[in-house]
Amino acid sequence: MDGINPSSCAILLGNILPVHDTQGVQSVVCTLRNADPGGCYLERRGIGVRYLGFGKYSLANVKAISALINREKTDLVHLHGYSAANFGRMASRKTGIANVVHEHAVLRTLPHQFAADLLLRSSTDSAIAVSENVKKFMIRSRSIPARKIRVIWNGIDLRKFTRIANEAIQEKKRELNIPIGVPIVGTVTRLRKEKGVEHLIRAIPIIHNAVPEAFFLIVGDGPLRGKLADLSQALNVERQTRFLGFRDDVADLLSLFDINVIPSLTEGFPLSLIEGMCIGTPIVATAVGGINEIGVEGENVLFVRPKRADEIAHKVIHLLKDSTMREKFSQSGRRLSQKFGIESNATKLRQLYDDVITNC
Repeated sequence: MDGINPSSCAILLGNILPVHDTQGVQSVVCTLRNADPGGCYLERRGIGVRYLGFGKYSLANVKAISALINREKTDLVHLHGYSAANFGRMASRKTGIANVVHEHAVLRTLPHQFAADLLLRSSTDSAIAVSENVKKFMIRSRSIPARKIRVIWNGIDLRKFTRIANEAIQEKKRELNIPIGVPIVGTVTRLRKEKGVEHLIRAIPIIHNAVPEAFFLIVGDGPLRGKLADLSQALNVERQTRFLGFRDDVADLLSLFDINVIPSLTEGFPLSLIEGMCIGTPIVATAVGGINEIGVEGENVLFVRPKRADEIAHKVIHLLKDSTMREKFSQSGRRLSQKFGIESNATKLRQLYDDVITNC
């Protein structure tokens, strides 16, 4: 279970809750399920998690969340995910406290969820979108009024994403059995369909034909790992490709990358984009969602269309052969990343909490 990636939401909570502690915000983390990768990730970082264990569809969650609210003397529930937003809004109304619905992605909304959001529209006190694109999705598909939605970008701990020294880079390459001196193209993501990793792998033979020494790192885990590994074998690129699974040393691995590829089909706000920029890694990415809102074509990113392995390959080859452009992207990305510190994110959330509690 621990081998599967925790969600970006769990990673965000792991970064932000320690900052909230310093701001006087006391948090209780609760999940509807039994122990899962996200909960285990938080527990490894010393953050307690309450597992309700009723799953995503049981109305018993309303009673359990309400009991937790009363026991902990909670002032506000901050809700991540469809089921949490459904049962959490019901519990907040039952107990008379405020709620905030936080959306991290543009998703396919099933009819039953559209109906649930429509029914709970008047029970929504406030909402957070991680990008303008996600805000539009929340208005269109989640029935949340625009006036209740505040766009708050995600943040990262900028201090953790510093490029490691050259000696450490060489040691990490030896640890991973990567030839010294070869260019490295990588991605850090969950191995799910919407992350588009298949199209990066399909680009590898094209890249390898132009840059035979190039090496490829796939960092992350998920349900498609086996199929993606099989695809690399079918394309005869398995010797140039490493599937590293979920890793805690992401900053070190990003320091190895000459190019960071983000081939997502849809995105809310990819943490890997800001993490890569903070390290100074040039980026090739699909022009979707929050990526398109943050990155600037030709300044700190080269954009491609989703599902276009040929475009990924062309842009990667172009960057690998242009060291001047890589350096330009590196410097621009570092500057831009400074806008997305976790402290700024935490302060904006704290202000929202105060506003919602005051007005409810």
